[in-house]
Amino acid sequence: MSASQAIAGYDFTFLNIMVQDVVSNDPEIIYAIIMDENRLAMVHSDTSKLGEILDNPIDYKVAGVMRSDFPATLSQHHPKDIVRFLEYEKTTDSKSEKIMEVFSPIYSGAQLWGVLRFGYSLERLQREIDVTEQEWATKLKNTKKYFLSISLIFFTIGLLIAVLFTRVFVRATKILTDGVNRVSEGDLDHDIAYKKLAFGEFINLGRSFNEMTARLKDSYQKLDEYSKSLEQKVEERTRELRKAQAELLQQAHEAGMAEMAVGILHNIGNAITPAKVGATLLAKRLKESPIRNHLDKAMAEVHGIVAESTDITEQEKERLLAIIALLPKNIREEYDQTIENIQNIEKKHEYIENIIGLQMRYAHLFGDTEKVDVNQIVVDALKMMEDSLTKRSIEIVKNFSEQPLVKMEQTKLIQIVINLIKNAYEAMDHLEKEQRKLIITSFFEKGPPDYVVLSIKDFGIGLTPEEKEKIFQFGYTTKTRGSGFGLHTCANYLIANNGSITAISDGRDKGAEFLIRLPVSDSSSTIKNN
Repeated sequence: MSASQAIAGYDFTFLNIMVQDVVSNDPEIIYAIIMDENRLAMVHSDTSKLGEILDNPIDYKVAGVMRSDFPATLSQHHPKDIVRFLEYEKTTDSKSEKIMEVFSPIYSGAQLWGVLRFGYSLERLQREIDVTEQEWATKLKNTKKYFLSISLIFFTIGLLIAVLFTRVFVRATKILTDGVNRVSEGDLDHDIAYKKLAFGEFINLGRSFNEMTARLKDSYQKLDEYSKSLEQKVEERTRELRKAQAELLQQAHEAGMAEMAVGILHNIGNAITPAKVGATLLAKRLKESPIRNHLDKAMAEVHGIVAESTDITEQEKERLLAIIALLPKNIREEYDQTIENIQNIEKKHEYIENIIGLQMRYAHLFGDTEKVDVNQIVVDALKMMEDSLTKRSIEIVKNFSEQPLVKMEQTKLIQIVINLIKNAYEAMDHLEKEQRKLIITSFFEKGPPDYVVLSIKDFGIGLTPEEKEKIFQFGYTTKTRGSGFGLHTCANYLIANNGSITAISDGRDKGAEFLIRLPVSDSSSTIKNN
């Protein structure tokens, strides 16, 4: 979004400084480029390549990506970024490394201008994977050798020590089983007394199990704290958005407020993006955890030894095999539950980003009078308020008909619709959930002049005759914490643009309906039903 704004203002100096700061401050980012549709490097982290036509094999593919995968004209939904993996030749030692390259389209107005490219090094991640694989291979090899040695000792010692060995083995497995059962029941404070175990493998397993339990407990605590803080941040950000919307509506003719709204929304996006990335990486790390994915393979060796042992009774052997099979399953279940909780947090992030995207789109339209689709305005307003409507279990009934376009400022009109929807669902807070219904209707009213009429009807507390007369006066409100200028500002703006707003109610506790009349744009064409 910063790139689109800077390009619209021809501010490439700002973009070059910003790109160079990003690359210099993040060791995992190799390069960052902004190039137009002709592959001309307008912004480059390597200043020596500014103004060049990028025609190496990597850049040649980029031109194809721009033409085939990104639409030339920006539609309602911004196209998704493109990610690919490739070999990148370093300039210092002429060696190649694997990188991840991300392409994001840049639109100037509604037209495709170029792409933003970032190259991320996968070298550190690959090193960590190699080290982990080597460590696990060594452990498995050592474990296999040790158990083979123990098996040979069993056969040489004979029957004289079989009973003693069985008792020690059963005691160790009982301690492990008790620990697994208590942790599976939710007792994350339980520690296995691994020092009492007879074998080094069991001691290591007990120690690893205790470490895993401690990490799970810490993860649960962090997730709980993060969930609480996230809800608080969402509430705080939502309050800030509503406050910003009220200020924009109050100062309807001050064009500078649009820039303030864009800044607020941009900061919110910057604030939640690291949290979302952290949640995604945490989920990925848990999914790829060696304990979750490879413990069953490690326990397979133990399973084979126990199954082939002739020094244990069949009853004890079945019990031990059940315990060995239970341990990996319980660990996977704990990991899967943690991953599911993290993914729920990611979904909340996506909802917040969708709201911010809609707000940003309308903030850029501040002060622009154009032909507007009233039905689409209502749809966007409902998306912005989806969380509040869902929490209150409001049933939305949309009766849209084919309407002409109206000539209005989209930002002003959506603020008016949001204000009326908010007033409507707050008026139904005292009702039972199954009684809360909001009916939104659009229809054409033949003139002259011709109007598109939007009706927003609730079944809440309603209005008395006195309240209907004063409802649009400055400073008058029926709410305990109302400011008294929301509906007044809405009415003033509509009247100034040859429209009107009317309140209809049969009295207290009989609901209310607000009718907005918007003049049809000259030579306006009709649109399809939403």
